[in-house]
Amino acid sequence: MGPPECAERRERDCRRIAAVQASRTVRHLLIGPLLLALSVPLCAQPTVRVGVYDNPPKVEVDRAGIVSGLFPELLEVIAEEAGWAVRYVPGTWTESLDRLDRGEIDLMVDVAFTAPRQQLYAFNEETVLVNWGTVYTRAGVEVLSLPELEGLRIAVMRESTHTVDPGGILDLVDRFQIKATFIELDSYQEVFAGLSSGVADAGVVNRVFGLTFESEYGVERTPIVFNPIELRFALPRDGPLTPMLVAEIDRQLRRLKDNPDSVYYSLLEKHLLSAPVQETVVRSPPWLLPALLSAGGSIVILIGAVVWVRREARHRARAEEAYRLSEERFELAMRGANDAVWDRNLVTGEVYYSPRWARMLGYEPREIAPTIETFQQLLHPDDRESVLRAEENCLSGRSDRYQAEFRMRHHDGSLVDVLSRAFLVRNQDGRPIRIVGTHVDITERRRAAAELEEAKERAEAADRLKSAFLATMSHELRTPLNSIIGFTGILLQRLAGPLTDEQEKQLGMVRTSARHLLELINDVLDISKIEAGQLEVTSESFDLRDLIEKAVATARPLAEEKGLDVQVEVAPEVAEVLSDRRRVNQILTNLLSNAIKFTEAGFVRVSCRLDGGDVILVVEDTGIGIDEKDLPGLFVPFRQIDSGLTRKYEGTGLGLSICRRLSEKLGGTIGVKSELGRGSRFTVRLPKEL
Repeated sequence: MGPPECAERRERDCRRIAAVQASRTVRHLLIGPLLLALSVPLCAQPTVRVGVYDNPPKVEVDRAGIVSGLFPELLEVIAEEAGWAVRYVPGTWTESLDRLDRGEIDLMVDVAFTAPRQQLYAFNEETVLVNWGTVYTRAGVEVLSLPELEGLRIAVMRESTHTVDPGGILDLVDRFQIKATFIELDSYQEVFAGLSSGVADAGVVNRVFGLTFESEYGVERTPIVFNPIELRFALPRDGPLTPMLVAEIDRQLRRLKDNPDSVYYSLLEKHLLSAPVQETVVRSPPWLLPALLSAGGSIVILIGAVVWVRREARHRARAEEAYRLSEERFELAMRGANDAVWDRNLVTGEVYYSPRWARMLGYEPREIAPTIETFQQLLHPDDRESVLRAEENCLSGRSDRYQAEFRMRHHDGSLVDVLSRAFLVRNQDGRPIRIVGTHVDITERRRAAAELEEAKERAEAADRLKSAFLATMSHELRTPLNSIIGFTGILLQRLAGPLTDEQEKQLGMVRTSARHLLELINDVLDISKIEAGQLEVTSESFDLRDLIEKAVATARPLAEEKGLDVQVEVAPEVAEVLSDRRRVNQILTNLLSNAIKFTEAGFVRVSCRLDGGDVILVVEDTGIGIDEKDLPGLFVPFRQIDSGLTRKYEGTGLGLSICRRLSEKLGGTIGVKSELGRGSRFTVRLPKEL
């Protein structure tokens, strides 16, 4: 089709569009107010409430409220054919979306079709236009790639698909870990105005708007283009007119797009491709205009091509220099971190190994063929299955990242332990296209570790041997000590004959020392059995109230010798429990003994209650108390707070440690609250049924 036919077609289509717009204006001015006043339809035409916002050249609302642009004018053609009346509801982008959510409009123009929005709204199936997001900068700021947005102020349109949806600028910045400040505005005009005024350093608009208005605002277009989006009409999911509107819009759009001479293509040319119409009319010979247009077009194209080539050459040179510096920095960073880099193209099969990758295995870079087979040949056969499994998990999407440890053969025949980490690069469809990773030599780390493990096992074996030795020796020592205590008792009872006062005194000292030594040996025997894993607990039913009363009765004489008040508070519900009677009694006796030993005046109290399925046993006193700084070492074996040579209180330093170990063996816990000079409170929690 030549220039005359194009001009004629454009003129015919423009007349048709103008007629539609004039008809709409008359309807709105004359009939609209009457309809609103009477609230009674005058004809069978359905009135479609259409949400519009200012986003030229796709949709535009001037100060007088007149709506124009590609989408409204296309909708007018469809509405006239279908017999609809269109009533526009102007607002901002977010206001229009809110109205669509609330069902206050029946249709909204120029809405990006995305998966998240598909859950919120109904869309017609036929795409009106495909658009992209584009990054612009203010004059004097040059950006050639996404990482160069680091630290910039970026203006965006609030809730735009190029802002918030997957593949939008927020998503891209997050994926590339770029730190930038975002300024949210209500329209693309405000975004460009922000760049012109210096409020923002960079801004994101759709490509159609950018190409139309970039020169007017004096902004710079960058090579960053992203997020191709289909633009359609959006409708409320449950709107009463939605099924009818969707069906009619799609039917007419398909018809218009199938006809290359239809008004659809005229509107595209008018709003997206054409220059503004000139007011002056020049009469000339019929052959002159085509000739001038042809010559002028060639000159313009030639000049434009030269300018474009020079600009692209400058951009390419800068980009190549930036890439070279980036690669140099990356290589230095990898060398400093002792990491080797590999990069595998999953589409072409090409593989890259960095020089460090080769030298880590004793090779020069020229000796390593850049193929996947090289890695497979150097990989230890026993590790191939685990490596393939890790790679498959990553490629299939079961894991976002790849990590594996394996062995590789060094040039000298030795084995190198390697830690490999990698991440996937996907295309816009989510399909993996590259996998990029690093290799770290962990041979020395592994050798120091499997050695650390051996040392740990030797230490644990020695500790078990020590505990077993102490358990055996402690048992052997108890027999003669019991004999000493027994025969000393016989002598003190004068069964073997009379004693002088001095002899009685000396024998009493022997018996006291023997009992103290036996107590120490018993404690050592218990702690040794626990550490050696030889201490067994049994489960039997017994009366806990009876056990508490007997333990207190045994300890009461010693307390009364010191003038202490012994108190017992056992809740009525405390009765039969299922646990190890001997070990529960041992815990209570130890705590009672300590409470009496470290209390010079006041009282010692034992209380017991139930808490759900647990028994709460408490022993408290008004004794010397414990400093807060000493509490962490309270349950450590052989640790005593008063540990000097002149200490006042005797003891092994094992009692509380045994209480803690026994409590844990019985499935419970032990804790303490204490204040220096005010007393202590030990709380044991044991399950009612072991």
